[in-house]
Amino acid sequence: MRSVDAAATPPSAALASALETSALNQDCRDIVCVGVDVVAVPRLSRLVSEGGPAFLDRGWTSDECAEANGDPERLATRWATKEAVMKCLGLGISDLDLRDIEIVSSESGAPSAVLRGSAAERARWLGISKFHVSASHESGWAAAIAVACAGTELEDLEVSVQREDGS
Repeated sequence: MRSVDAAATPPSAALASALETSALNQDCRDIVCVGVDVVAVPRLSRLVSEGGPAFLDRGWTSDECAEANGDPERLATRWATKEAVMKCLGLGISDLDLRDIEIVSSESGAPSAVLRGSAAERARWLGISKFHVSASHESGWAAAIAVACAGTELEDLEVSVQREDGS
């Protein structure tokens, strides 16, 4: 990775240098859209308490619920990430099954989005081949960003399509 002297380099040049070596630059030919969302954790926690298992079943996959283990911050972070992806797709929560966007974590904890059903169809229609997502929670807030990328060809499509049972 190239180092940048922050004192001598204007912010725009430092950002350009960082982007040049980032993973985003390595597998994202064109950025199609960027989506951002913020969720108030106490509000989501109240909705989960009031809605119970039926609310959880409508908004998160069984794997997402298991990974969150009832932690409102983890649920809110996944919700914000789903919303950020939906914004890239130009969809709202009433436009698709919320479980068609699943937020999974790698062993290192890095999140990624798995699309299926109508979310995957919409991504293909828009020419989106990959999403880069990042999420965090702190002091009662969860925030996420999704960057939708276009591939060089339709065959480059990396939007994962699978059913909840993994097939």
